Amino acid sequence: MIDDKDIPEDLKGDLIPEIDPKKLFDEKEYSTIIIGNDGAGKKDLQNADYATILVNKDATREEKDEALKHLKENDARAFLISAITKTKDPELKAPLVAACWETGLDFSRDYLFFAELIGHEDFYVSFEAFTVIQETETDRATLSQALEALSALKAPTANVSTAIEYIREKLNAAD
Repeated sequence: MIDDKDIPEDLKGDLIPEIDPKKLFDEKEYSTIIIGNDGAGKKDLQNADYATILVNKDATREEKDEALKHLKENDARAFLISAITKTKDPELKAPLVAACWETGLDFSRDYLFFAELIGHEDFYVSFEAFTVIQETETDRATLSQALEALSALKAPTANVSTAIEYIREKLNAAD
């Protein structure tokens, strides 16, 4: 292993490039997921590691399945909702939303959160959110609220229209 002090000053820039901190937060250069906080516990740090696997394009299906298993064991519902909320990049947000139905955790308390995500401009985020509500049972009042929220969207996508029809059918079946 080469020690930094053994490298001549005139070569350091070539071998050990300087990192501009502004670049780290440039969304065009890097995709960043902000999960957890300074007061995060051991379980949240583990969940962050598992979430990182889920959004890693190079992770194998087996690695992702193992991550989903651990997120379920850790009852990572609150963690996943927080990570989805904080993540801006749709390519990273979609697999986090998918994890909500793939883990099999009960997100019935978050039904409206996912109903609103169906209106997301990114097809995959919207599609995964729709899958979550399809896999989640909830009460009639929440279904009605979700229907109102989706119906109020100004430019509904195909996913929104399908979700509206799905919720109407659920409400009619409950009568």
